Amino acid sequence: MGLQKTRVPDTLRIVNTEQDIDDRERSPSPASNRDGRVARWDSHRRVRRRQLLREARKAIHKLGPQASMEEIAQHSGTSKSVFYRYFTDKAGLSQALGEFLLAGIEPKIAQAAKSGSTPQDVVERMIDVYLTMVQRSPAIHEFVTTQAGLGWSRTTNDDAPTASLGHFADHIAALLISSLRSVPHSFEATSMDDELMLDYWARAVVGMVNSVTEKWSRANAQGDGPSREVVVSRLTQWILMPLQYGP
Repeated sequence: MGLQKTRVPDTLRIVNTEQDIDDRERSPSPASNRDGRVARWDSHRRVRRRQLLREARKAIHKLGPQASMEEIAQHSGTSKSVFYRYFTDKAGLSQALGEFLLAGIEPKIAQAAKSGSTPQDVVERMIDVYLTMVQRSPAIHEFVTTQAGLGWSRTTNDDAPTASLGHFADHIAALLISSLRSVPHSFEATSMDDELMLDYWARAVVGMVNSVTEKWSRANAQGDGPSREVVVSRLTQWILMPLQYGP
């Protein structure tokens, strides 16, 4: 009768197998590597796009709204092909720059509205922020409103922040209503208790301010426009008239 052999578990194979599985879980797959590269490239493009918009803003401020893409690129220290790669054409640059500026000005208008303690304060401060931006660089304002880049239409993505003047107007109109509602007695003298009519009124306010601002900016360029303070005061009176005297 021979000696019984002791069977030893093949722990080496188990350990190696577990190690292989662990290594595979830790090692990124080719697909994840590719996704990572795409994400890094997208991030780089977003950063570069913002840089180009800032440089374009400086160039247009100095060269004027009629500056060509080549002049804008040269002033920005890059080539025209780079701007075309990111914005397709001058209208695309105008659209992108307009969105960039609106996205920056909207929080400032919101902050101004919050600081108002009376209906007049709220309206005056909101208007003044917008007119101040235009006054600081009328060339940029003209560039983004006359190059067919920024219009009142909306994008298919309704959640896109200030993707057009249409979105901007919607946001500011809603902000105007909510800000005035937080101020006591704002709507007491008016029968505008219909939400739809109230929304129409706020939207009309935004359209009026935009239209007057364009005319005022052109008049300033010719040297015969009234002061910003006068325009802000007069617009505020017109806007609040329905709230003070009713429809």
